[in-house]
Amino acid sequence: MRLIDYMRSENLDDIAMAKRVGRITAHGIRKLKYGERGPSIEVAIRIEEVTQGSVGLRDWVRDAAPTEGAAA
Repeated sequence: MRLIDYMRSENLDDIAMAKRVGRITAHGIRKLKYGERGPSIEVAIRIEEVTQGSVGLRDWVRDAAPTEGAAA
């Protein structure tokens, strides 16, 4: 699940999510939820913990599989 979808389902704003995660600002949460940047591994793990796995580490990976015909 994407962070933005989780936050909407839980009715959380950027400030509330930042407080839950810790060590990140509301501005940082906004950048994560809109895909303007990716999280550090520490923040990604913390998000996975506070969302009880709803937003997991794999949710931050964008199409990591090679496309057909791409050189390996």
